[in-house]
Amino acid sequence: MATTLVFGEQITVLAELGFLVNGFTLNSSVLNGDDVLDGTLDGLDISEFVQNLSISRGRSDQFSSFRAGTCTLVLNNNDRRFDPINDASPYYDPTLQRSGVTPRRKVTITSGSTDLFVGRISDIDVRYDFDLSTVIITAADDFTLLANTFTGAAITPTVQLSGARVSSILDLASVNFPVASRSIDTGVASLGNYQIPANTNAAGYLSRVAEAEQGLFFVKADGTLRFTDRVSSGFAVSAASFNDDGTDIEYQGLATLYGNEFLFNRVQATRETGTVQAVDDATSQTEFGVSTLALDGLLLADDAAALTLATSLLDRYKEPAYRFDDLNLMVSAMSAPDRTTVLGLELGDVITVTRHFATGSPASVSDDYGVERISHQITPDRHIVTIGMYVADLVFALVLDDAVFGVLDSDNALS
Repeated sequence: MATTLVFGEQITVLAELGFLVNGFTLNSSVLNGDDVLDGTLDGLDISEFVQNLSISRGRSDQFSSFRAGTCTLVLNNNDRRFDPINDASPYYDPTLQRSGVTPRRKVTITSGSTDLFVGRISDIDVRYDFDLSTVIITAADDFTLLANTFTGAAITPTVQLSGARVSSILDLASVNFPVASRSIDTGVASLGNYQIPANTNAAGYLSRVAEAEQGLFFVKADGTLRFTDRVSSGFAVSAASFNDDGTDIEYQGLATLYGNEFLFNRVQATRETGTVQAVDDATSQTEFGVSTLALDGLLLADDAAALTLATSLLDRYKEPAYRFDDLNLMVSAMSAPDRTTVLGLELGDVITVTRHFATGSPASVSDDYGVERISHQITPDRHIVTIGMYVADLVFALVLDDAVFGVLDSDNALS
């Protein structure tokens, strides 16, 4: 059954550690229904044995690719039920003479009815301390599958939009990613018909597609593979507002970032077989020195698209920007509605963060950010969530007579 934390939050950990059920049986009178040829695995609730768990999903920054989400479970193993060599374990199959505690079994973690992580076991470590024992189970989401699959024979695709290119790679027999577990945007970037060499890594190539699109490519908390285009993120609305003055959702800690990490006043974008498309901001270079961002081997169809991308990135990064970086939240102490809102946030969602200051000017700073990292630390007495952020490049529709969104050709209004 679900474990109820001190503040009432219910955490459930389901793991497919049992035996195959509902398998097809020759001469059985039941030929359809739940029976499938290879059988199915039921998720077993192991929540009561969890001592602590952690989840990490996302990317390190906006110039990095998303990585596989991971989860680490520390389980009480004093009765050796999670020991793979214990043939007296309730998870041991005497017919097959093997334990169900094995890699590649599915793990699902939820808070109430909200998925926090869906993945598969990658590692099982058993530790003993005299008569006491713990097991550390590490799981990874299905981005790992793409990281371990390759395209097979060489392919020369047609010129197509980025979303179609993603789907074509996922449809390859050598990749064969489940259609039901995808959510792929159409995309706005046209990609060239450049040959894909034989045995190209699927995850690496699809990350290049996302780079050309300037979209996001990751596995959601519910296990769905998600590809977003640059337009959908630009027109997103804030999914949650965080404040330190008692209004909106309260946070415990906030980190800022202000330096040259994302200062680029010269941007070079080069597509495959194309020429370098470079743009500069002389004013920024005079003040800060030349700092170059170089994007090579882009899959974009033509040089004009590469130049447009370079121009857009220069406009965004030519000046150092003071911004919020990490947001720390004590989810277990929140009201049920606020907790539901926070735990429902997904990578790529837009949030609004406000900070007030007791001295100095301005008295407060507020801005919109995209979510690029989400981590959970859960123990019996608390649930801490840390959200990593990047500056959201939003476009707002023109609103007549509005003081902010009613001015044509402003940074905020779409003319």
